Amino acid sequence: MKRFRIKTQLIYKDGKVLYILKTYHAEIPSNIDSIKKTVSEIISSIQNVYGELDDDIIFDVKVILNELLVNAIKHGNSCCPDYFVKITAGVLEDDSAFFIIEDQGQGYNYEFIRRENLNHVDSLHEFRETGRGILIVENLCNRIYHNKKGNKVIAVKKLSKD
Repeated sequence: MKRFRIKTQLIYKDGKVLYILKTYHAEIPSNIDSIKKTVSEIISSIQNVYGELDDDIIFDVKVILNELLVNAIKHGNSCCPDYFVKITAGVLEDDSAFFIIEDQGQGYNYEFIRRENLNHVDSLHEFRETGRGILIVENLCNRIYHNKKGNKVIAVKKLSKD
């Protein structure tokens, strides 16, 4: 069963409200079938805060979220029905969206996987079956961070086309 909520936080500076941060929070089961609805909810949540998004940005966000969630469910949690994926998403004051995806798996070495994929690619047709998602997400995001364990990723995507 998926649980989600929208959380509102006031961000203060010098005793004044600097901005309001509304974030989407969910825990979804390690089931690929739960991804499509979750991605739609996240995009709706972002549009409720930011406003209407350009179709190209929506496409990028869908790809980013699909890749990150598939990786967390398949590779992180090994599709184990007892494991969940935690998701937090929101809009930052610089008109970027952030997505935090955390699985309950053992983690992986992001830099090693990334290097291995780049070392074995002479053309776009030679991507390996695994590891492609990392490179795709990296190229669609403005910033991407991983925790040391390798089971949590933070991706940041600019919502405007400038």
